[in-house]
Amino acid sequence: MFSINGKLFRTLSKAGDFFILEFLVIVFSIPLITAGASMTAAYYVGMKLVRDEEGYVFRDFIKSWKQNLRQSIIIELTVIVLAFLLITDVRICYMWAVNEGNTFARILMFAALGMCLVLCAAVLYVFPMLAKFENKVVAIMKNAVILCMHHFLQTIIMIFINGGLIIFTINFWTAFIVTIPLSLYVNSFILSRVFLIYTKNSNTADVYNNSNNPENNNNNKNSDNDNID
Repeated sequence: MFSINGKLFRTLSKAGDFFILEFLVIVFSIPLITAGASMTAAYYVGMKLVRDEEGYVFRDFIKSWKQNLRQSIIIELTVIVLAFLLITDVRICYMWAVNEGNTFARILMFAALGMCLVLCAAVLYVFPMLAKFENKVVAIMKNAVILCMHHFLQTIIMIFINGGLIIFTINFWTAFIVTIPLSLYVNSFILSRVFLIYTKNSNTADVYNNSNNPENNNNNKNSDNDNID
């Protein structure tokens, strides 16, 4: 139990790796424009850790960060723009409904709220997908939306857990020291098993042609022992 190969030592070592990941995410997200690249790299390393694969946290993080920087910035900016438009739409429809009591405005407001929820769910998948698969930005974002619906149970679990951790951190801000690595671990654990369904088959098909394989010809970046050189 207390040996270097024991379960306790491996658990503590893995926990330490996730705390290192948290530090790397914070440091490499200081220019906020690179936050997406940092999350992508964190999930690349995190999904390797939960699968107990050998690797070096810092080196693997840097490699993934550099490789996915351009695409992650595009995705991050797209998400920000979409979120801004949806939130603005919700506010406009809310004011319209309150001031005029318009039923149609209420319908539009709830529709926009629903789209906001879908966007939040898709964000849980999009950066891990970028870390795991090689594809065009549009395809990655499209498949992130499809996967979040296709794996509805896993999506709901992640939304509740991450939402709870965010609320807890807002009320007790120093808790971020624990909540960030915990969120990374939970998401990496769930998503690594979701992605395993599709990486078992090297010949992936377009999601619109095969509902059982929503990866749209994604090439697995980790097909060769997760080597992303």
